[in-house]
Amino acid sequence: MSYESEDRYWTDYLRVALPVIGLLLMLALFWFWAQQFIGDDGNPEDVAQSTQTSIATVPGPTPTNTVAVVIDASAGADATETPDGGGSTNGGEGEGTPPGSDQSEDCGFAENDVVVVTAEDVRLREGPVIDPGNIIEESISQEAELRIIGACYEEDDAGNQFWRVRNQDTSQTGYVAGDYLAPVEE
Repeated sequence: MSYESEDRYWTDYLRVALPVIGLLLMLALFWFWAQQFIGDDGNPEDVAQSTQTSIATVPGPTPTNTVAVVIDASAGADATETPDGGGSTNGGEGEGTPPGSDQSEDCGFAENDVVVVTAEDVRLREGPVIDPGNIIEESISQEAELRIIGACYEEDDAGNQFWRVRNQDTSQTGYVAGDYLAPVEE
């Protein structure tokens, strides 16, 4: 005969009750977080007002003081020089020489003239100086057409004349020695 007690201890009841209580607490916590996240306090009017959108408007920019730029045509080539060295008043596009100016006659070529390269392997340079470090294009072929975009040539310390040009084929801009340029024959 075995002797087993039919009495239950209080710890037996805890084994069943604690997981149920834990599950109920987790559900209550989840419900609280969901209400905080959604913003629903149970009042339908609050929910309807919180979902309405409003359009934000930003005022437009206000004009500031502007300064009119005046270019004196009688001041020479330096008056039409742009900060990027473009040589004309509109960024080097070729229409910056004022009408009636005799500046192009003194230089040989006029701004916006098309010229051809007279030698093989002529170099296009960043600046008007002979330096191996400022070469943009190593070899421009003979008979290539270039457009003059400077008002007049620029000289280096040795007296070499460099013209600011745009290569018609590659759209690169830079300087080419005037010894290798000739006007296009029509």
